Amino acid sequence: METDIKNGHKGTGAVPLFLSGLAVGAVLGVLFAPDSGKETRRKVGQWLKERREKGKEVLLSKKEQVLEALEAGKKAYKDTEKKLVGV
Repeated sequence: METDIKNGHKGTGAVPLFLSGLAVGAVLGVLFAPDSGKETRRKVGQWLKERREKGKEVLLSKKEQVLEALEAGKKAYKDTEKKLVGV
């Protein structure tokens, strides 16, 4: 990461900043829409539920990838150990 010369902070990257702005903009757009308070709360609740479900899917996918990588690493270690010992 590059250091910002002006204040010495490391850069956070454009993608997380963009996604944060996108989320804030979406929430503000819903909050200022010409719906009743009840309808707005329902929309925000639905949006949050969808994000939570998508997050769970992503986490499960990453968990599977990590477990597969772990198994591959264990296998490679055992194969290498066998070659070194000569079994």
